[in-house]
Amino acid sequence: MSQDKLHIQTPLIESYPLSKLLKCPVYLKMENLQPSASFKIRGIGNICQKAIKNGCTHIIGSSGGNAGLAMAYATHKLAVKCTIVVPCPTPQHLKDTIVELGANLVVKGQIWNDAEAAAKEIAKETGGWYLPPFDHPDVWEGNSSIMDEIQSQIPEKPGALVVAVGGAGLLLGILQGMHRFGWSDVPIITAETEGTRSFAETFKAGELVTLPTITGIAKCLGARAVASECVKWLKIHTFHPVLVEDREAVNACSRFADDHRTLVQPACGAGLAVAYSGKLEELRQNGHIKTDKPIVIIVCGGYSVTHELMQGWKKEFNL
Repeated sequence: MSQDKLHIQTPLIESYPLSKLLKCPVYLKMENLQPSASFKIRGIGNICQKAIKNGCTHIIGSSGGNAGLAMAYATHKLAVKCTIVVPCPTPQHLKDTIVELGANLVVKGQIWNDAEAAAKEIAKETGGWYLPPFDHPDVWEGNSSIMDEIQSQIPEKPGALVVAVGGAGLLLGILQGMHRFGWSDVPIITAETEGTRSFAETFKAGELVTLPTITGIAKCLGARAVASECVKWLKIHTFHPVLVEDREAVNACSRFADDHRTLVQPACGAGLAVAYSGKLEELRQNGHIKTDKPIVIIVCGGYSVTHELMQGWKKEFNL
């Protein structure tokens, strides 16, 4: 990776409310504090820098939200032309910020896969370079830097890592980093909402599964299929896929805001809901993870949440 990183080292903090709830040390990797408000800048910053080094002058990408903001931020910093396609449900404040950072914004379709198809067509028509937001080795390499930090910040090897999964770019980066540092025996608890369960279905089938559609509130987890590289890792690493309801994801966001004075979006709330809903405790009770070891939860972001949106979600789910 380039030495001129576009991401920052984020803190790993011990959560006293969650540690008390789970009766073991729980650490939070605060990726919501990145300049683009999510972990996405790690992988996307890395792939953008490599593309520009190889002569790219126009980067074209697609996003359900956070990846687009990371692309806009990275290309703004690197002073290169950028076009980003997002689906219609993307929050307006996020669209506005992408434009403010100098990117050309195109709105197309209802889910990320629609935006992806449009972005690839634009790349073909313009001769620009299409940036895959999660399914590329340079993205995984950049995201693996999160493990460089965690292994140096935590006092002992954890009993498990909890990570929300969309297209699995973060998951694949974490796996690279874990195996680089000899943490191949640490299980990963993957979190998805019921309507974005592409990794859970792939895990169950043992082969890549494509969902017919994406439903629910966690639109940033909305890839109909995870990166095909995940199938290889099913044979190498231990996973415990967990599905949460939309209501549980929003409730976790609300409780997290009270506990840590921090707003995160429902896609991130899916990972937090594993702890807040009691599902993580069930895994411990069933012997799937060690009860005396710390748990690390990746607080992945991001920018797609506002106080007004949070209040609306709470009202929708009668919380």
